[in-house]
Amino acid sequence: MDAGGIQKRMSEIQSNMTNDASFQSALGKLFSGRPGYKPVIETKQVVIKCKSCGKIMEDGQKFCDECGTRVEVPQKH
Repeated sequence: MDAGGIQKRMSEIQSNMTNDASFQSALGKLFSGRPGYKPVIETKQVVIKCKSCGKIMEDGQKFCDECGTRVEVPQKH
């Protein structure tokens, strides 16, 4: 599965968890020890741009379609 497919699947799972109150309650109690705690699950998509021409790249691309520059993936901090 490519990165785009993984992101799509994670969004589906997150949507299902958001709509299931019993799952939220159980997860909240597990994380906090308090019943009724509502955990917040955040995701952040990384936008990768070509360093030469600024074109937005798709996940998994190794070279820019526009100018041919090698794509550099930002390092996680």
